[in-house]
Amino acid sequence: MPFHKGLTRIEARQYISFYEEEESVNGTLLEFAKWWRDTNFMEQLPYVRDRIVEAYFWANAFLSEPQYELSRIMLAKYIAMISVVDDTYDAYAKFEELIHFTQAMERCDIDAIDQLPAEYMKFLYKVLINIFNETTCEMTEKGRPYSADFVKEEFKILVRSYHTEAEWSNSRHVPPFEEYMRNRKLSNGTTLILALAFTGMEEVAGIKEYEWLRSNPKIIEAANLVICAMNDISSHQDEQKRGDCASSVECYMKEHQVSKEQAVEVIKKMGANAAKDINNMCMTLAVIPKPILKLFFNIVRG
Repeated sequence: MPFHKGLTRIEARQYISFYEEEESVNGTLLEFAKWWRDTNFMEQLPYVRDRIVEAYFWANAFLSEPQYELSRIMLAKYIAMISVVDDTYDAYAKFEELIHFTQAMERCDIDAIDQLPAEYMKFLYKVLINIFNETTCEMTEKGRPYSADFVKEEFKILVRSYHTEAEWSNSRHVPPFEEYMRNRKLSNGTTLILALAFTGMEEVAGIKEYEWLRSNPKIIEAANLVICAMNDISSHQDEQKRGDCASSVECYMKEHQVSKEQAVEVIKKMGANAAKDINNMCMTLAVIPKPILKLFFNIVRG
């Protein structure tokens, strides 16, 4: 594994051999484990993957510096919730149920809970509304209410993209490659992840930077393409076995009448070229603070 593709926190770990001799406890991780247990997810939603440790691992990979504690908290909580919603749309709920859930998410109001057809959905929806409200309160106290608003809107966009994929899966539709990629760039959740990271980066990420995110700059397009390529190539076979919608690999194969191996090579090349674009932009985007550019780099290699 090349060092430039490795996660900084893990690479550093190789040089701290004495750490394994310590019997210290990661208090932050324990705090998240307690939060996860208190939500009672594994009993109420037994179909979801238990990924709280993975969620915190990702958050720490994106922003490991001590001053970004709030960002890691937000990232870990929301990544765990993204995983739960993803599992609901991909692997459990009936499409008719998802129609109601998507509509409720558009309202993002606790009163919409009555329109949900199943108890497990009501439980999930209530947890989401509570987290949105907590985020609003915390960001308002810090004088940054726009942070919470942006996070909520990006979560809605993510849910819409999940709904589109569920619709494709329900109708066994294999969309054209470009149509698939437009939606996949949304279902990656990259802009949502960045918005969450910004919550604790107040010294470099204010309303101007949030508006920059909203404009969908080229560096986000490139990051989405890299993540699409990595995720779809590594997971498309397992996803097809469990009945998910077609991945970029299947869409490209069908549209261009090529083999799986040929499709994978094309998508790999697209991802590699996008990664080069990110490297170039990280060196040339002088108007964007360095911590934000570093965050992009960490997200792509995370």
